[in-house]
Amino acid sequence: MHVNARLLLVSIACVLAVPLSAHAQTPLYKIEMDQVEKDGQVRDRVFVGRQTDRQGKEKLFVTVQFKILQEGQPVLDIAPTEIVVKEDGRVVKELEIHTPTAAEALTTVLAMDISGSMAEHNKMAEAKQAARLFLDRLDGRCESGLILFDHKLRVQERPTTEQSRIRSFIDAAHPQGGTAYFDATAEAIEMLRGVKGRKAVVVMTDGVDLNSRLKIRDVIERARSADVPIYTIGVGEPGKNTPVTTVLVLDHSGSMKQPADDRDEMSKIKALQRAASRFIDIMRPGSRTTLLPFNDEVPRPKDFTADRESLKADIRRLRASGGTSLYDATYEAVQTLDAAALEGNKAVIVLTDGVDEEPGSRRRFEEVIARAQESKIPLHMLGLGRPGEVNDEVMGQMARETGGTYHHVRNEQALFDTFENLSIQLHDDGIDEASLKELAEKTGGKYFPAHDISQLRFIYQGLAEELQSTYTVTFPSLRQDYDGTSRDINVSVVRNGVQVSDVLQGGYNVGGVIVPEMSRGVYLTLLGLLGGLLILPASLRRFSRRTTTPAGKT
Repeated sequence: MHVNARLLLVSIACVLAVPLSAHAQTPLYKIEMDQVEKDGQVRDRVFVGRQTDRQGKEKLFVTVQFKILQEGQPVLDIAPTEIVVKEDGRVVKELEIHTPTAAEALTTVLAMDISGSMAEHNKMAEAKQAARLFLDRLDGRCESGLILFDHKLRVQERPTTEQSRIRSFIDAAHPQGGTAYFDATAEAIEMLRGVKGRKAVVVMTDGVDLNSRLKIRDVIERARSADVPIYTIGVGEPGKNTPVTTVLVLDHSGSMKQPADDRDEMSKIKALQRAASRFIDIMRPGSRTTLLPFNDEVPRPKDFTADRESLKADIRRLRASGGTSLYDATYEAVQTLDAAALEGNKAVIVLTDGVDEEPGSRRRFEEVIARAQESKIPLHMLGLGRPGEVNDEVMGQMARETGGTYHHVRNEQALFDTFENLSIQLHDDGIDEASLKELAEKTGGKYFPAHDISQLRFIYQGLAEELQSTYTVTFPSLRQDYDGTSRDINVSVVRNGVQVSDVLQGGYNVGGVIVPEMSRGVYLTLLGLLGGLLILPASLRRFSRRTTTPAGKT
């Protein structure tokens, strides 16, 4: 009876143990590696680069980003002590873990492009709505800063939990000017330098950086040194880098000595020099122009060039004198541009403060229009001065019938803005996707293309959620040599000595030359064989001479 009772208890225990064991083998958590598209392939987001450790030594550091899920939903409260990282099967001890918890609050800086091109296709309104949605999705304990930029940094607000001021600046933004997102990104990085916990810069732009003092490599170095990932959003289609060739036809007649408006402080010639120089500054790399300054004389223009400094120096040398041969100058510009037979987009930009004066031009304005139409060259006409001082009707017709634009500008600031916007319109043919990707990939961030402006809200919303649900682990590699090998990374969650997650398997490669390792005995043996092969030809030649020596010879 006693034996049977024991057997019964053992049987019951075995039956109960089966579901318990099965349950124990089911991971409580699932770990997903954050991924990014690179070179047309989806790859694990593992960032490798040189950083300085706490002792001031430069080392090879690895950063891994991942999410921990339970039943498909992000888990945000895993303790750093429960996350185990292995490199090539060995546990990494020196871990810096940023968790998406209140204790490791997220700090962000939004850098928003408000350049003139954002006025097109409702981009500014969509960008404002998307930025507000981003702020709405952040936890109230998160701090956010703001930089609004065109070719200058217009607003710089440091991170704060008080969002009302940030929102007011976003609401009040209006598009103008060029683009300098490298400088804006660098300033955002400095706002986050030294900030504890998780942090990120989010950069949104619709154009090409033509105005920054800093280069992309400078920004990447700053981001790495401050341990700040950069998330970039490109609005619109990638630029085709189409070369642009222009002729600037600039009136420097005697009437340009006067101000354009009673409230202007500078003369029209000074205002022109300032505005035309701004046009030059915004030229896209690879674009070229030449100047055709005119009064009652129309000189032959110089060769087309991309040298900004020499062009601006020629502009500064203009002096007001003489009359106005507007039509001859414009005709000569069209002839020059057509004869150059250069590839890409072409345009003639004409500025005058008066009408074609007697005796005036040999050409009539109808001839100018016909020549421009024949060459398919648009005329962008700018009339500077008070009403009645320029022939709006004729200049408007010249622009309209050649596919160009006409602008009557009445003061120095309007002239500056018009030249600036024209340069943006002609030279900014899309986003510099390569630079945006490089900024993100080399700093541990991610690039988001928004080819359709309506995608912007969904990108900002998803980014806010991603930044608040991603674990970031940084550690010095256990193998500091650049030996050209690949290294495996495993991440798991271990609680009270028991693994409670699946194992995330990833890896990375480092550059360098692969150096095989071998024992000393194998190395010496191979060295001996190599030496034998080297002396073998000489031995064979001596042996051959002996066997071929004629009889009787010694």
